[in-house]
Amino acid sequence: MDRLGQRDGVEVVGFAGGVALFAGAATPAGLSAEALARAAGEHLARVVGRSVPVLFARQEHTRLTFTYSAPEPLQPEPHSVGVCDALITAERGVGLCVRTADCLPIVLAGDGAVAVVHGGWRGLAADIIGAALARLRAELGIEPHGIEAAIGVGVGPCHYRVGDEVVAALAHHDAGEAGWRDGDRVDLASWARGRLAALGVAEARILVLAGCTACSAAYHSHRRDGPRAGRQWNAAILL
Repeated sequence: MDRLGQRDGVEVVGFAGGVALFAGAATPAGLSAEALARAAGEHLARVVGRSVPVLFARQEHTRLTFTYSAPEPLQPEPHSVGVCDALITAERGVGLCVRTADCLPIVLAGDGAVAVVHGGWRGLAADIIGAALARLRAELGIEPHGIEAAIGVGVGPCHYRVGDEVVAALAHHDAGEAGWRDGDRVDLASWARGRLAALGVAEARILVLAGCTACSAAYHSHRRDGPRAGRQWNAAILL
């Protein structure tokens, strides 16, 4: 994955065969999941030069994944796929979108497929990363060593004090020696990087975008703003 800079306030990351977009607070608070997917579609259209369909989910911090394939093209508008926290496709020209406001947005890509993952601590502890990689392997034949990954900005350890139950749940999975815990502070991005590496993704192919959603007004943050917090969309597409 390679950072390509910002466009209209959105971080653009390139990967072999496509692009990922990480929006930050580019959209206001109060938008519905569908409206955020529509905003993602508008930005994707500027990048790819045409309107595209965008898939989004009812996110519930699960380990459920959804793979999209269809014989007929979708209309260039938002499409809900139901409950899941990772979306996968090998179809070109179909956007995948997840929403975050402290959770990690994670993009996995390789050999003509892409996945976007919503990674809050509950989903990470349920091994949503492992579930997405397993589905890429089982359904599309893509091994972890053929994957490149980008971990977008979530809450940093500076603002993420947690209870013992969170630490125990995350420690249940192998995340290597990534230094993700310091007392009651957890670094979710370091944990996710370590988990990807433990599952076979080469560390040199994992990009971690620096920052903390709670620190910066450039991001929506539930930990900082509580129930009034907005959500940022994050999307990826195969070209």
